Amino acid sequence: GIANIWIPQGGIMSTPAVSAVIRRRTESGDGEDGQGIAQGGIVLTASHNPGGPGEDFGIKYNEGLGQPADEKFTETLYKKTLEISSYKTVADSPDIDLNAPVGTKYQLTPTSAV
Repeated sequence: GIANIWIPQGGIMSTPAVSAVIRRRTESGDGEDGQGIAQGGIVLTASHNPGGPGEDFGIKYNEGLGQPADEKFTETLYKKTLEISSYKTVADSPDIDLNAPVGTKYQLTPTSAV
C-alpha cells in the first residue's frame, strides 16, 4: 500500500522535476531529505497521455529511478483500472493546503502522512 504522499508546493511540478525527486528519494536509502524512499511516482499530467472528459488530462507512472514505466506495466495497470468497482476515502481527513510551507505534514491515518 501507500504510506506517504509527497505533494509539491503549489501542487505543480514539471515531469522532469518529478523524476529528479523520485531519484533523490531512492539513492541514499532514506531519501536525500530524510523523508523516506519513493518506489515510484504518479504524475498527473495535461500533456502526454490524454484522457478525461476533454481529453486534456492523463496519468503517468514513473518507476523508482524516475524513469517512465514501460508499456507492459502501464498496459497491465490500465487493465486493472477497468476492474475498479469502488474506492475508499479517508473519513474526516483535513483539507490539504497546496500553498502550505515546505515540510508541512498532514496525518491522514495512524500510519500514513501527506
